Amino acid sequence: MSFIYLFIYGFLLVASFLEFSKKEVSKQLYILVVIIMALTAGLGYALSPDWVAYFNTFRMLSDVSWGEFSRFAEMAGMEKGFLGLNKILSDYGFDFGMLTLLLATFSLILKSTTFYKYGGLPFLVLFIYAMPNFLFEEHVHIRQGLANAFAIYSIRYVIDRNLIKFLICLAIGYQFHESIIIFVLAYWIAPMKFDEKFIGWLVVFAIVGFYTGLNSIIEVIMQYMPIGADKFESYQSQLYDQGDGVATGDFVKIISIISIILYNKYAVEDKLYCYFRNLFVFGVLLYFFLGKGIFGVRLPGFYLVFLGLTVGRLIYSFKGDKFKRNFVYISFVSYTIFLIFWFQVKQAHKSNFSNYSTILSKEAVYGLWKWE
Repeated sequence: MSFIYLFIYGFLLVASFLEFSKKEVSKQLYILVVIIMALTAGLGYALSPDWVAYFNTFRMLSDVSWGEFSRFAEMAGMEKGFLGLNKILSDYGFDFGMLTLLLATFSLILKSTTFYKYGGLPFLVLFIYAMPNFLFEEHVHIRQGLANAFAIYSIRYVIDRNLIKFLICLAIGYQFHESIIIFVLAYWIAPMKFDEKFIGWLVVFAIVGFYTGLNSIIEVIMQYMPIGADKFESYQSQLYDQGDGVATGDFVKIISIISIILYNKYAVEDKLYCYFRNLFVFGVLLYFFLGKGIFGVRLPGFYLVFLGLTVGRLIYSFKGDKFKRNFVYISFVSYTIFLIFWFQVKQAHKSNFSNYSTILSKEAVYGLWKWE
């Protein structure tokens, strides 16, 4: 993994430790690291296995009139909101690099402001989010990354119980990736009341179904959904190959759930913690119920991303003794560090994260503006 990513993770690690020790947050430092992350992702060159397809789509839209736009969108199999943004930028003389910069910046603004407002320990939340979501959502799956940003931002309207504004956020996100429709359930799942035993039995049932094949009926049902397998098959990324990656994903989700169940009683009086916990637990259930196909990768992601917010609120509102609070913090920081090393060994070679370059380099075939 290139130095810039190690710097970001190191920065977040140190900042989260200082934040945890003093319960103080430097807003300026937080804004600074978000800017660095946005520039790193937005100006990065050829980091995603999908970049050529996106780049070609951007260039082709230069020759597509608005009258032909709907037909082109149907043939491309991409959402009109995403393609419309591509075309507007292209028509005004911008190049593909401006698109990636805008998407990464706007996505991180929506996510980071939500982490700062509701996370309790925003540096820790951002640190947990950054591995691996930042690498995937702001670099590789940029459409779903922006859709997920609207889902995360909409949580304020779940907390305030404002259904109309919540649905407006999802409607906007739907213009960039249709899979956000799965997040509609969050409005009713978040305020539900669950105890540790109920959560534990739900997860056990889902895991048993996952490893015994009982969840196969779900895959059959999903074939008839508006976001069925045929819609998602082309999105399967090499970054999510079967094998070690999935096995590691199983392990970390199970460990996270066990930790939450064990320490749930120390923060159960905190409303925000309970909301975020419910969403993350639902994501784990989806992950194991939907199996190892594309559904088990994409759809649960809208809920699994709430792990960081869950942990942040758990530690921030922790009512137990200092030793247990310290243990929870060290455990999840260690978990994130483990993922960084795992990604370096198992996944980084499948992309260009180990050989970072920007659109300003000589070999780049696109930039921020079209010069010809």
